[in-house]
Amino acid sequence: MRSIGQMHINNIALRVENLSAQYADAHGIHRSAEWALLKLTEELGELTQAHLTATGQSKNRGLTADEQQHLLAAELGDVLGVCLVYAKQFGIDPERAIAEKWFQHEKNWTVSG
Repeated sequence: MRSIGQMHINNIALRVENLSAQYADAHGIHRSAEWALLKLTEELGELTQAHLTATGQSKNRGLTADEQQHLLAAELGDVLGVCLVYAKQFGIDPERAIAEKWFQHEKNWTVSG
C-alpha cells in the first residue's frame, strides 16, 4: 500500500477517482452524480453499522475489538473516498470547499486553556 504522506486532498481525490473509474469499468457501472450520492448514502450506512458494533450498540458480529476498529476505519475510508468521487462529479475542488467552509472561522475563535 502506498503511503499518503504529505499528499493534498486533491491528489488523493485524483487517485480515488481513478480507482473508482477502473472499478466501474470492470463491473459495468455507470457513475453519475446521482450514483455517487446514492453510493455515499450506502457507505454512510455501513459506517453507521460499524460504529454501532464498535460501540456496543449492536451485536458484535463475532469481531474482536481490534477487528471492529479496523472495520470502522475502513468504512470511514469508504465514506471519505466516495465524498471525493461525488466532488469530482460536480467539479468541486475539495480543498477549496473545505477551506472556504471551515477555515474562514479560524480567525474568529480563540482556544482557551
